[in-house]
Amino acid sequence: MKNRDGAYKKILLDPPLLKENRDYLRTNILVLKQLSLSSVDLTTLYLLLFLRIKHPINWLQKKSHKKIDANCGTDLLSIIPETFKLTDWEKEKLKDMSTFDLFCLFNLKGIPESINRTMINWFLGLWKIEMLEYIPNSRELLKLQVKNARCLTLITDPNKIDDLVLGARDPLSFALHDLMHADQFFNQNESLKGQLGFYQLVDLIYDQPLLKSLLKSDKDFKKEFEYVVSDMNAYVIHLFKCLKSTVFRTEVGPELFSLLLSCWNMNEAQKNSSHKLNTPEFSLDDEMILKNFFENNQEILP
Repeated sequence: MKNRDGAYKKILLDPPLLKENRDYLRTNILVLKQLSLSSVDLTTLYLLLFLRIKHPINWLQKKSHKKIDANCGTDLLSIIPETFKLTDWEKEKLKDMSTFDLFCLFNLKGIPESINRTMINWFLGLWKIEMLEYIPNSRELLKLQVKNARCLTLITDPNKIDDLVLGARDPLSFALHDLMHADQFFNQNESLKGQLGFYQLVDLIYDQPLLKSLLKSDKDFKKEFEYVVSDMNAYVIHLFKCLKSTVFRTEVGPELFSLLLSCWNMNEAQKNSSHKLNTPEFSLDDEMILKNFFENNQEILP
């Protein structure tokens, strides 16, 4: 994790390191759960809890940003529990610093710049992020995106705090993954409107009997479909291409695809462009027809 271009390993704290710090993690998670903190302040302390285990000596890097004058955040030293066992060096570095300042003024070792950007926008109230203490299903994620929001899951169960989440990521990596997705979702202004329209329309057809039946009977389809509609943030035409490809890998592909277009009340030109999607006949005019269709079927909610 030497660069800050957004890439990072799936596992930042391997199982032996988590087990080695089990008691410390459990003690501090229980303490954090008892504090009356805002979601964004709690997330800040949560990240520091794990980051200080990963990089105990140099987790706080040199200043690289200008201070942003904003009335948000909380004095860090006033909310960090004694059980964190801060060193004198850390206390000196964090003196007079707020939770907001931490992400404005400093780099956190090995943490992509997109995390700072997400946290800053969350503090400022510009990006809507819902903090959860459980892993939501794909429909919950989709409904959040329909409302122009993303979720962040913090693993706060003391009995799970030293395990890999879903057998793939440690708790720190899992939280960073959600925060990076929030950046991908909100930080693409040109494509956000189309994405919102896509999510809105997919949510409308989620309960169609044919689709529900397929989601129950075809595990591969369910996995691909749920990834496209809840965990892929991309230009809307790419989303629609992936959705169509996923649908057509099933035995009822043509029937289901036609059903989607009808449920979305597409006109003939829009349906024609949709049928040409993923074929050599698909043109720039077709792309603009579909882009406008999705963008006109969304509402950016406050």
